[in-house]
Amino acid sequence: MPLDRSIVVVDTETATLSGAPHLLEVGAIRVQDGEVIDQFETLVAPAVEIDEEATAIHGITDEDIRRAPLAKDALTRFTEWVGDDWLCAHNAGFDARVFGFEHARTGAPVPAAPFLCTVKLARRHIPESPDHKLETLCQHLDLDEGVHHRALADAVWAWQVLEECAERAETTSAMELLAQCGTPVTIKGYIPGPARMKPRLRPLQDALRNGDEVTLLYGGGDSGVPSSLEVMPRLLYERHKKSYLEAECLRTGMLKTYLLDRIQKVMAPAL
Repeated sequence: MPLDRSIVVVDTETATLSGAPHLLEVGAIRVQDGEVIDQFETLVAPAVEIDEEATAIHGITDEDIRRAPLAKDALTRFTEWVGDDWLCAHNAGFDARVFGFEHARTGAPVPAAPFLCTVKLARRHIPESPDHKLETLCQHLDLDEGVHHRALADAVWAWQVLEECAERAETTSAMELLAQCGTPVTIKGYIPGPARMKPRLRPLQDALRNGDEVTLLYGGGDSGVPSSLEVMPRLLYERHKKSYLEAECLRTGMLKTYLLDRIQKVMAPAL
Protein backbone atom coordinates (compact mmCIF):
# COMPACT_ATOMS: atom_id res chain seq x y z
CA MET A 1 0.00 0.00 0.00
CA PRO A 2 1.78 3.21 -1.17
CA LEU A 3 2.51 5.73 1.54
CA ASP A 4 1.55 9.38 1.32
CA ARG A 5 5.11 10.68 1.23
CA SER A 6 8.46 9.81 -0.30
CA ILE A 7 10.56 7.53 1.93
CA VAL A 8 14.26 6.67 1.76
CA VAL A 9 14.82 3.09 2.91
CA VAL A 10 18.45 2.62 3.96
CA ASP A 11 20.77 -0.08 5.22
CA THR A 12 24.38 -0.02 6.37
CA GLU A 13 27.14 -2.59 6.69
CA THR A 14 30.02 -2.13 9.13
CA ALA A 15 33.69 -3.05 9.30
CA THR A 16 33.42 -4.31 12.89
CA LEU A 17 30.86 -6.31 14.86
CA SER A 18 31.75 -5.04 18.34
CA GLY A 19 32.72 -1.74 19.89
CA ALA A 20 32.12 1.55 18.12
CA PRO A 21 30.77 0.98 14.60
CA HIS A 22 32.70 1.94 11.46
CA LEU A 23 30.70 2.51 8.31
CA LEU A 24 31.62 0.21 5.42
CA GLU A 25 28.68 0.39 3.01
CA VAL A 26 25.52 2.44 2.50
CA GLY A 27 22.67 1.31 0.29
CA ALA A 28 19.34 3.12 -0.07
CA ILE A 29 16.29 3.40 -2.30
CA ARG A 30 13.85 6.26 -2.65
CA VAL A 31 10.25 5.05 -2.78
CA GLN A 32 7.38 7.22 -4.00
CA ASP A 33 3.81 6.10 -4.75
CA GLY A 34 4.84 2.51 -4.17
CA GLU A 35 7.67 2.58 -6.73
CA VAL A 36 11.44 2.78 -6.45
CA ILE A 37 12.38 5.98 -8.24
CA ASP A 38 16.06 6.31 -7.31
CA GLN A 39 18.84 4.50 -5.48
CA PHE A 40 22.12 5.27 -3.69
CA GLU A 41 24.98 2.84 -3.14
CA THR A 42 28.58 3.25 -2.03
CA LEU A 43 31.30 1.35 -0.27
CA VAL A 44 33.25 3.32 2.33
CA ALA A 45 36.93 3.10 3.27
CA PRO A 46 36.88 2.76 7.08
CA ALA A 47 39.67 3.89 9.39
CA VAL A 48 40.02 0.32 10.70
CA GLU A 49 40.67 -3.05 9.15
CA ILE A 50 37.59 -5.11 8.33
CA ASP A 51 37.02 -7.86 10.90
CA GLU A 52 37.06 -11.38 9.51
CA GLU A 53 33.79 -12.03 11.35
CA ALA A 54 32.19 -9.07 9.59
CA THR A 55 33.45 -10.22 6.20
CA ALA A 56 31.95 -13.65 6.89
CA ILE A 57 28.53 -11.96 7.07
CA HIS A 58 28.59 -9.41 4.23
CA GLY A 59 31.50 -10.66 2.12
CA ILE A 60 33.20 -7.25 1.84
CA THR A 61 37.02 -7.37 2.03
CA ASP A 62 39.81 -4.81 2.31
CA GLU A 63 40.48 -5.30 -1.40
CA ASP A 64 36.91 -4.27 -2.23
CA ILE A 65 37.25 -0.87 -0.55
CA ARG A 66 40.69 0.00 -1.86
CA ARG A 67 39.28 2.85 -4.02
CA ALA A 68 36.21 3.63 -1.90
CA PRO A 69 35.60 7.17 -0.57
CA LEU A 70 36.19 8.06 3.05
CA ALA A 71 33.22 8.26 5.41
CA LYS A 72 33.07 12.07 5.33
CA ASP A 73 32.71 12.19 1.55
CA ALA A 74 30.23 9.29 1.48
CA LEU A 75 28.05 10.80 4.23
CA THR A 76 28.05 14.22 2.62
CA ARG A 77 26.86 12.74 -0.69
CA PHE A 78 24.26 10.58 1.04
CA THR A 79 22.84 13.48 3.05
CA GLU A 80 22.54 15.63 -0.07
CA TRP A 81 20.83 12.75 -1.89
CA VAL A 82 18.31 12.14 0.95
CA GLY A 83 17.24 15.77 1.09
CA ASP A 84 14.15 16.27 3.25
CA ASP A 85 12.74 12.76 2.86
CA TRP A 86 12.01 10.60 5.88
CA LEU A 87 14.13 7.52 6.46
CA CYS A 88 13.29 3.89 7.09
CA ALA A 89 15.52 1.02 8.21
CA HIS A 90 15.25 -2.45 9.66
CA ASN A 91 16.32 -1.95 13.30
CA ALA A 92 16.66 1.78 12.75
CA GLY A 93 18.61 2.38 15.95
CA PHE A 94 21.53 0.36 14.60
CA ASP A 95 21.85 2.38 11.40
CA ALA A 96 21.29 5.67 13.23
CA ARG A 97 24.16 4.79 15.59
CA VAL A 98 26.46 3.93 12.68
CA PHE A 99 25.77 7.31 11.07
CA GLY A 100 25.98 9.06 14.45
CA PHE A 101 29.50 7.78 15.15
CA GLU A 102 30.75 8.76 11.70
CA HIS A 103 29.27 12.23 12.17
CA ALA A 104 31.12 12.50 15.50
CA ARG A 105 34.39 11.40 13.86
CA THR A 106 34.23 13.49 10.71
CA GLY A 107 31.78 16.33 11.24
CA ALA A 108 30.05 15.31 8.01
CA PRO A 109 26.41 16.37 7.67
CA VAL A 110 23.78 13.71 8.33
CA PRO A 111 20.06 13.61 7.50
CA ALA A 112 17.82 15.21 10.13
CA ALA A 113 14.67 13.23 9.32
CA PRO A 114 13.14 10.58 11.59
CA PHE A 115 13.29 6.85 10.85
CA LEU A 116 10.46 4.44 10.39
CA CYS A 117 11.62 1.12 11.88
CA THR A 118 10.50 -2.07 10.14
CA VAL A 119 11.52 -4.22 13.13
CA LYS A 120 9.06 -2.39 15.36
CA LEU A 121 6.38 -2.33 12.68
CA ALA A 122 6.83 -6.03 11.90
CA ARG A 123 6.51 -6.99 15.56
CA ARG A 124 3.20 -5.14 15.60
CA HIS A 125 1.78 -6.21 12.25
CA ILE A 126 3.51 -9.54 11.51
CA PRO A 127 3.41 -11.14 14.98
CA GLU A 128 3.18 -14.69 13.65
CA SER A 129 6.69 -14.60 12.14
CA PRO A 130 9.14 -16.96 13.98
CA ASP A 131 11.30 -13.91 14.69
CA HIS A 132 11.67 -10.45 13.20
CA LYS A 133 15.10 -10.61 11.66
CA LEU A 134 14.99 -9.29 8.10
CA GLU A 135 15.92 -12.60 6.48
CA THR A 136 13.32 -14.49 8.53
CA LEU A 137 10.61 -12.02 7.58
CA CYS A 138 11.50 -12.36 3.90
CA GLN A 139 11.17 -16.13 4.15
CA HIS A 140 7.94 -15.88 6.15
CA LEU A 141 6.39 -13.51 3.59
CA ASP A 142 7.56 -15.63 0.64
CA LEU A 143 9.46 -12.74 -0.88
CA ASP A 144 11.70 -13.43 -3.84
CA GLU A 145 14.98 -15.13 -2.98
CA GLY A 146 18.13 -13.07 -3.36
CA VAL A 147 21.18 -11.55 -1.70
CA HIS A 148 21.09 -10.66 1.99
CA HIS A 149 23.57 -8.72 4.17
CA ARG A 150 24.55 -6.24 1.48
CA ALA A 151 23.29 -2.72 2.03
CA LEU A 152 21.31 -2.04 -1.15
CA ALA A 153 19.73 -5.51 -1.23
CA ASP A 154 18.69 -5.27 2.42
CA ALA A 155 17.21 -1.82 1.82
CA VAL A 156 14.98 -3.36 -0.85
CA TRP A 157 13.95 -6.19 1.50
CA ALA A 158 13.15 -3.67 4.24
CA TRP A 159 10.97 -1.70 1.82
CA GLN A 160 8.98 -4.83 1.02
CA VAL A 161 8.47 -5.48 4.73
CA LEU A 162 7.36 -1.85 5.16
CA GLU A 163 4.82 -2.27 2.35
CA GLU A 164 3.44 -5.41 4.01
CA CYS A 165 3.11 -3.62 7.35
CA ALA A 166 1.29 -0.69 5.74
CA GLU A 167 -1.04 -3.13 3.98
CA ARG A 168 -1.87 -4.95 7.21
CA ALA A 169 -2.28 -1.65 9.07
CA GLU A 170 -4.65 -0.49 6.32
CA THR A 171 -2.97 2.89 6.15
CA THR A 172 -1.16 5.10 3.67
CA SER A 173 -0.10 7.54 6.40
CA ALA A 174 3.64 7.65 7.05
CA MET A 175 2.88 9.72 10.15
CA GLU A 176 0.63 6.98 11.52
CA LEU A 177 3.33 4.36 10.98
CA LEU A 178 5.94 6.62 12.56
CA ALA A 179 3.74 6.95 15.65
CA GLN A 180 3.51 3.16 15.84
CA CYS A 181 7.31 3.00 16.03
CA GLY A 182 7.30 4.63 19.47
CA THR A 183 10.03 7.07 20.47
CA PRO A 184 11.31 8.68 17.25
CA VAL A 185 14.73 7.54 16.06
CA THR A 186 16.99 10.18 14.52
CA ILE A 187 20.69 10.17 13.76
CA LYS A 188 21.15 13.21 15.99
CA GLY A 189 19.77 11.19 18.90
CA TYR A 190 22.43 8.51 18.34
CA ILE A 191 25.50 10.72 18.13
CA PRO A 192 27.76 9.46 20.96
CA GLY A 193 27.82 11.60 24.06
CA PRO A 194 30.93 13.35 25.37
CA ALA A 195 33.36 11.37 27.49
CA ARG A 196 33.47 11.99 31.23
CA MET A 197 36.93 13.38 31.83
CA LYS A 198 38.90 13.21 35.08
CA PRO A 199 41.17 16.24 35.55
CA ARG A 200 44.33 14.23 34.81
CA LEU A 201 42.93 13.29 31.39
CA ARG A 202 41.85 16.76 30.26
CA PRO A 203 45.02 17.18 28.14
CA LEU A 204 43.34 14.71 25.78
CA GLN A 205 40.68 17.30 25.00
CA ASP A 206 43.35 19.88 24.16
CA ALA A 207 45.24 17.38 21.99
CA LEU A 208 42.07 16.44 20.14
CA ARG A 209 41.15 20.07 19.55
CA ASN A 210 44.68 21.06 18.41
CA GLY A 211 45.57 17.90 16.48
CA ASP A 212 48.49 17.10 18.81
CA GLU A 213 50.12 13.75 19.45
CA VAL A 214 50.30 12.51 23.03
CA THR A 215 51.89 9.68 25.02
CA LEU A 216 49.62 7.57 27.20
CA LEU A 217 50.66 5.56 30.22
CA TYR A 218 48.07 2.83 29.77
CA GLY A 219 47.02 -0.15 31.86
CA GLY A 220 49.16 -1.58 34.60
CA GLY A 221 47.03 -0.90 37.65
CA ASP A 222 48.19 -1.96 41.12
CA SER A 223 50.29 -4.94 40.10
CA GLY A 224 51.61 -4.18 36.63
CA VAL A 225 53.69 -1.64 34.75
CA PRO A 226 51.69 0.60 32.37
CA SER A 227 52.57 0.63 28.68
CA SER A 228 53.83 3.81 27.03
CA LEU A 229 51.76 4.45 23.88
CA GLU A 230 52.17 7.29 21.42
CA VAL A 231 48.84 8.14 19.82
CA MET A 232 46.97 10.78 17.85
CA PRO A 233 43.53 11.33 19.48
CA ARG A 234 40.57 11.17 17.07
CA LEU A 235 37.42 10.89 19.20
CA LEU A 236 36.38 10.98 22.86
CA TYR A 237 32.99 9.48 23.64
CA GLU A 238 30.83 7.73 26.20
CA ARG A 239 28.97 4.46 25.61
CA HIS A 240 27.12 2.29 28.13
CA LYS A 241 28.31 4.59 30.96
CA LYS A 242 31.98 4.06 30.11
CA SER A 243 34.24 6.61 28.44
CA TYR A 244 36.63 5.87 25.58
CA LEU A 245 39.36 7.40 23.46
CA GLU A 246 39.56 6.47 19.80
CA ALA A 247 43.08 7.24 18.58
CA GLU A 248 45.59 6.39 15.89
CA CYS A 249 48.44 4.30 17.27
CA LEU A 250 51.55 6.01 15.90
CA ARG A 251 53.57 2.78 16.01
CA THR A 252 51.20 0.74 13.84
CA GLY A 253 49.15 3.43 12.10
CA MET A 254 45.97 1.61 13.17
CA LEU A 255 42.94 3.21 14.78
CA LYS A 256 42.40 1.74 18.25
CA THR A 257 40.04 2.27 21.17
CA TYR A 258 41.25 2.89 24.72
CA LEU A 259 39.21 2.80 27.94
CA LEU A 260 39.73 6.10 29.75
CA ASP A 261 39.72 4.42 33.17
CA ARG A 262 42.88 2.54 32.14
CA ILE A 263 44.83 5.66 31.15
CA GLN A 264 47.14 6.50 34.05
CA LYS A 265 48.69 9.66 32.61
CA VAL A 266 48.72 11.82 29.47
CA MET A 267 52.04 13.38 28.43
CA ALA A 268 53.56 15.17 25.48
CA PRO A 269 55.34 12.65 23.21
CA ALA A 270 59.07 12.14 23.65
CA LEU A 271 61.17 13.96 21.06
